[in-house]
Amino acid sequence: MWTPLITLIALVLLTAAGAAAAVTLTTTDHRRAHRALTLLKILLGAILGSSGVFAAAIRLHQAGLL
Repeated sequence: MWTPLITLIALVLLTAAGAAAAVTLTTTDHRRAHRALTLLKILLGAILGSSGVFAAAIRLHQAGLL
């Protein structure tokens, strides 16, 4: 039940991070590149920080504790 939702959220975050990375690497406008880099840092922090919480929730659900 939770797996498709978690997968969808992960794909959306990874797509947004990929777009921010592409803008950061390809733009010639320094302001835009700086904003894209800031967004990339925020997205990567969210992806890496939430992955442990999601993994723990999945394991607890599989064990019947959640």
